[in-house]
Amino acid sequence: MSDWLLDPDIAYLNHGAFGALPQAVADAALDLRLMMERCPTDLMARRLPRLLDDVRGRLAEFLSADAAGCVFVANATTGTATVLNSLAPSFEAGDEVLITDHRYGAVASQTARVSTDRETATVCAHVPLSLSSPGDVVAAIIERVTPRTKLLVVDAIASPTGFVFPVQQIVAAAHDHGVPVLVDAAHAPGQIANDLAAIDADFWVGNLHKWVCSPRASAILSIAPRWRSTIRPLVASHHFDLGLQEAFDWTGTFDPVNVLAVPAALDFWDAAGWDAIRRQQRALVDDGAAKVAAALGTQVPITDAFRAAMRIIELPTPLSREQGLDIEGLLAARYQVEISVMHVHDKSFVRVCGQIYNTADDYERLAAGLSELLES
Repeated sequence: MSDWLLDPDIAYLNHGAFGALPQAVADAALDLRLMMERCPTDLMARRLPRLLDDVRGRLAEFLSADAAGCVFVANATTGTATVLNSLAPSFEAGDEVLITDHRYGAVASQTARVSTDRETATVCAHVPLSLSSPGDVVAAIIERVTPRTKLLVVDAIASPTGFVFPVQQIVAAAHDHGVPVLVDAAHAPGQIANDLAAIDADFWVGNLHKWVCSPRASAILSIAPRWRSTIRPLVASHHFDLGLQEAFDWTGTFDPVNVLAVPAALDFWDAAGWDAIRRQQRALVDDGAAKVAAALGTQVPITDAFRAAMRIIELPTPLSREQGLDIEGLLAARYQVEISVMHVHDKSFVRVCGQIYNTADDYERLAAGLSELLES
């Protein structure tokens, strides 16, 4: 825990919510901030384009992406909104946007707004937690495709469930039907290996402040060649008409430190070894979630094929949204345990994460605290 800025007294099992900052990355970010503040004009007006290109190149290599199609956005929510806003003018009344019932809440809000503004329909595919075959996941989504489907939005790793979607197969199947795909990969960079060239999505957006552990907030949006003249940022500034990267790299004054510190975060994990780290993360959360489920007399759904470093543990009875928030607050206040309560498919779950700063004791504290709260 000494390598992290987290309070060591807190059992922090909620890494997926906002990430956490290693000390080494915080130090690098401070150095960058001091460099910028010594002469803000020099960095912002002259040096920034090259510095952003350097980070872009490093990330393109990390993600096996085409650097020419990569732009920076504040977070995955901004990235999905950017794509939908750019595509919406081409939608006609009766067209459809397809999502799944694992989608992030912001995506549902965004597609609902498009539906209202453009008189389109948002169609939601049901993907059961019990599925064990990638082919079944693909079928559950693609069976909802119609001739009016203009876009499929699918998660790489779903925020409410931790379900790891077989995005490469889903994208291929959607393309067979002529449907472009936006991959909401908010939790994917760092948590799993990503090969964007192989995935071949039309749009892919991933947060860098979650599992890569850069400062908040930073994300990368990858855009396939055919769409690079269509996608533009939500805010138009001086270089809006000069091309894709020029439009995104300057949308007005912003704090570039969060993006410029990304290489320091990648260095932190490179030194530890990505494969070893991912095995450790998964072992922690596998064992910990099983202990919590055993204490509650419930289950950890989702098969091994669709798991990474986040788990959901079923609660004995469904909770209202307000009751879920109460549980989160009481766990934090009484037991110093941080988690998220999720409501999916008419059931309630506790979502826990596995990060290298976690210990077996963290999950045991959660099991004890939850048991006491649910019995009271």
